[in-house]
Amino acid sequence: MKNKKRTLKEIHDYWINNSKPQRYALHIKRSEFLQKYVDKYITPKGEILEIGCNVGRNLHYLYEHNYKNLTGIEISEEAIKELKKTYPSLARNVKIIHSSVEDSIKKLPENHYDLVFTMAVFEHIHTDSDWIFAQVAKITKHYLITIEAEDIQHWRFFPRNYKEVFEKYGFLQVEEDICPDDLGLNGYKIRVLKKQ
Repeated sequence: MKNKKRTLKEIHDYWINNSKPQRYALHIKRSEFLQKYVDKYITPKGEILEIGCNVGRNLHYLYEHNYKNLTGIEISEEAIKELKKTYPSLARNVKIIHSSVEDSIKKLPENHYDLVFTMAVFEHIHTDSDWIFAQVAKITKHYLITIEAEDIQHWRFFPRNYKEVFEKYGFLQVEEDICPDDLGLNGYKIRVLKKQ
């Protein structure tokens, strides 16, 4: 049962009902780590989208460091409710889209976001939804940052090499590293890709 291939609906239902937003809010070091890369490539005036923002910890951290043009996509209503309670200023001042990425990505403007980023989200995109990567490429104006497990074998994970995925859509990888052990993201890679 553990290794049985799950449907797209089963994956969506899992994340709708198991977002654990209070737990996600605690991992500030992950947001600090992300911001170091954001600062290298994007100015605070840049348009930034996080796919799978959960409770909004990463967006809040960026918001507190003068990034104001922020958008998040989140499938879990529980996570969005917790975002509004935990980060009320963020909730009032940024756009949060309550939707699956599949239902929202085609509605976003092309070449709009200076940066699109994910942290442990693309790894849960079902193979039936591989088409979203082409859409991510279309909406990204300059940079894409992925912080993902690329090799984990588990029913909720769909392993991919994101350098290879996005090179097909005109991106060039400019940076790659293994996430530090103290983030609790053992075996995760960060990739920075630039649209050509």
